[in-house]
Amino acid sequence: MLYLNLKLPSILILTLIYVLGWTPDAQAYLDPGTGSMVLQLLMASFLGFLFTLKTYWRKFKNFIKGFSTKSISDD
Repeated sequence: MLYLNLKLPSILILTLIYVLGWTPDAQAYLDPGTGSMVLQLLMASFLGFLFTLKTYWRKFKNFIKGFSTKSISDD
């Protein structure tokens, strides 16, 4: 019974390797619209980052300013 318990995981692993390793070639096609979609994704990510930075910049600046003011007043 112990021999069967040790052999079962190795059979499952070998079966998984066999199934995943025996895949046919993918016949993928990237049309010209894919490049423009990637470009739009990059531009939207960059502009979204800038908008988020602009939105929270004042809060971040006041936080740093308050932190430095507290350290000066503690001296």
